[in-house]
Amino acid sequence: MKNVIYYFTGTGNSLRAAQVIAERLGDTEIISMRCDPKDVPSENAERIGFVFPVHHWTMPAYAIHFAEQVKLNPRAYIFAVSTPGLINGGCQDRLAELLQEKHCTLSYGEKVYSVANYVAMYPPFPDPDKRVPKTEKQLLYIAQEVAEKKLRNYPHANAITRWLAPRKMQKFIEHCPSNDKYFSVWDDCISCGLCAKVCPCHNISFKNGKPTFLHQCSQCMACISFCPKQAINFPKFTRKRKKYHNPHVTAADVASDRKQYPPQN
Repeated sequence: MKNVIYYFTGTGNSLRAAQVIAERLGDTEIISMRCDPKDVPSENAERIGFVFPVHHWTMPAYAIHFAEQVKLNPRAYIFAVSTPGLINGGCQDRLAELLQEKHCTLSYGEKVYSVANYVAMYPPFPDPDKRVPKTEKQLLYIAQEVAEKKLRNYPHANAITRWLAPRKMQKFIEHCPSNDKYFSVWDDCISCGLCAKVCPCHNISFKNGKPTFLHQCSQCMACISFCPKQAINFPKFTRKRKKYHNPHVTAADVASDRKQYPPQN
């Protein structure tokens, strides 16, 4: 494909960003970072994108690993779009460092504030009915700039964030993979397997017909948000809490690893 966009998504905000950009570009493949990076190189692509949420003021660990391993065209126009709920932090600084190690340059970076959905701690905010239309409008603008190969300095972490991040966020990053021990699976579970399909980290397997968590969790909340029976909880506080996933994205979209734009007949 002429253009490749790699995305990491839990409840669909980053996937939606990748979709909007791909629809504008055409001749584009969007690829989940759930894929093995060895299987999805973009050494011949003209444009290469990285789209991801912000976890603990940086890129999700799974996305960092993917970016470290994937083979890229160092001459490509490379862009990044992060989808923070509140704080963008140093996520694009981190990506720029990883690209530099590959002799690549981040030509364009932008952030798009999206609905925050760490349902283990709080209900979605701000109001999706107000935030999502604003996000959609900004994505169209970004897609046009990427189509034109505009140059834009990526958003940097400010001095306060750079100082606080290793002191406040590092412990959360270290404990994140094993925090799936707090998930509980209730008797409502119908063993449909959807939670395993939408998980971006291959963190869920099935044992005796019930989900088992493998301690490589990103805390993206996809399993909780897409469960048709609300059978997965953290550990019980999320049962009655409002859930969210991007309204333009389905569970089938999140479960898919690759898609071409325009779609093949």
